[in-house]
Amino acid sequence: MRFLLFLIPVAVAFLAVGHNHAAGLSPGHVLLHTVTVIIAAALLYIAISGYARVRSSRFLWLLIAFVLLLTRELSLSLSMYLNATWLLPHTDIPIDHFLGLLALVTMAYALFKT
Repeated sequence: MRFLLFLIPVAVAFLAVGHNHAAGLSPGHVLLHTVTVIIAAALLYIAISGYARVRSSRFLWLLIAFVLLLTRELSLSLSMYLNATWLLPHTDIPIDHFLGLLALVTMAYALFKT
């Protein structure tokens, strides 16, 4: 049943076919941002549950990674819908890009932690 998750990217791509980004957000683009926030929130909930059960530092780092991932997805979605650009202070790096990098580094740290 988990394989049905792979239908989400197919639906996103299908709903975006033929749309021009300059003309506004396609239904697929809206679905993409909605689903990424929902999935990030679900993964955060699972990480919180896992940490509550085992209380290991590895799960704590995974929990932090999913907090960063959800924050990234929310900031990206909000910046898209508000047509705003939020940059890391004194740089040209969008906040959502930096949060994505932090989430990946934190997740890697958790997975490689002994």
